[in-house]
Amino acid sequence: MTIKCFGEKELAYLRQVVDSQSLWRGTGDGSMAARFEDAFAAHLGRRYVLGLSSGTSANEAAYAALGLEAGDEIICPGVAPIFVSFPVVSIGCVPVFADVDPRTLTVSPEGVEAAVTPRAKAVVVVHLNGQPADMDGILAVARDRGLKVVEDCAQCFDGLHKGRKTGTMGDVACFSLQQAKHITSGEGGMVATDDPEMYRRAVLYSNCGMPWYRYGLEAPKPEPLAGLPTRGHFAWGHNLRMGDLAAAAALAQLERLDEFNARRRRLVEIIEEVLDGAPGIGLACRLPETVPNYWKYPLRVPEALSTLVEINYLEAAFQQMQAARRTPVGAALPDYVQYKPGLCPNAEVAAKQWGDIWPHHRKDPDDIRTEALALRRRAEELAGEK
Repeated sequence: MTIKCFGEKELAYLRQVVDSQSLWRGTGDGSMAARFEDAFAAHLGRRYVLGLSSGTSANEAAYAALGLEAGDEIICPGVAPIFVSFPVVSIGCVPVFADVDPRTLTVSPEGVEAAVTPRAKAVVVVHLNGQPADMDGILAVARDRGLKVVEDCAQCFDGLHKGRKTGTMGDVACFSLQQAKHITSGEGGMVATDDPEMYRRAVLYSNCGMPWYRYGLEAPKPEPLAGLPTRGHFAWGHNLRMGDLAAAAALAQLERLDEFNARRRRLVEIIEEVLDGAPGIGLACRLPETVPNYWKYPLRVPEALSTLVEINYLEAAFQQMQAARRTPVGAALPDYVQYKPGLCPNAEVAAKQWGDIWPHHRKDPDDIRTEALALRRRAEELAGEK
């Protein structure tokens, strides 16, 4: 039986916003967006949370929070949604790609170490498909090399690494609330950190440079200039704010996250039950001392059954940068930064034998079983043809 993603809880919070006759978040602590931020901070166990308009906005604001200079380099996984590396370009920095663990396609400590450059300042760790990455190894490399660590948790709400939730181990974390994610407001995102300066920079970047800080942080006051008042744009930035309607849906969804997580676990059990022992199919590899919360259930499959794996540097946009030797915002690519086939061999080889099933919590267990059985039969047919 399917379950509804949205129901009375979401409607109740949405009615509160409509009844307030104000759909934007405002500047104080009384908005629905502020309520959601506080609830998510409590759920995650981080001091500062900022709600934003999309997961991509959250990536961009998280990178801006690092306080980097134009032309600085951020190490990105060779395999990730393009929304991970494009925001690096947006803030004037240069993406450098690291190879992955072929068992999980999450970035590996060895890949990060090999990708460190003279201008590398940070690394983005994507907990791909809901599988927490090897955070101990990555954090050790980061500490040794002086790198800040961004956790991209768009596909991994409530995953665990040695008992710690994804999004609580790096310097700053970003999350997505897009329709397909573990919880959703249609579009939306969050930045989470324990560092007040990172929070301040994220707010300035996402609020047109205006210091609408929460959590008791003091904001500077605008000074008149040439006898004229100024509004208080203290830095360059976008308008990436979350509205209260999105926050209402997100708050209701957060309160249902345990329910959704339990449903996903049941669907994963069905997938593993049906596909265990299927010829040519390997079940998901779970890294030691991690507990995934799968967004998609990753599988090793025969090449004929493989699905799309996003290798960012092979995309047309990066090939254009490779030819121009600069990013679209004008950051020059040093000679050692290349976007060529062969850059991340583990990623490129594994991508040819990678498949998945999507255990979204709204899906019917019988439909998941049917989908897994169809994949098993196809694998058996291919094995019989050999």
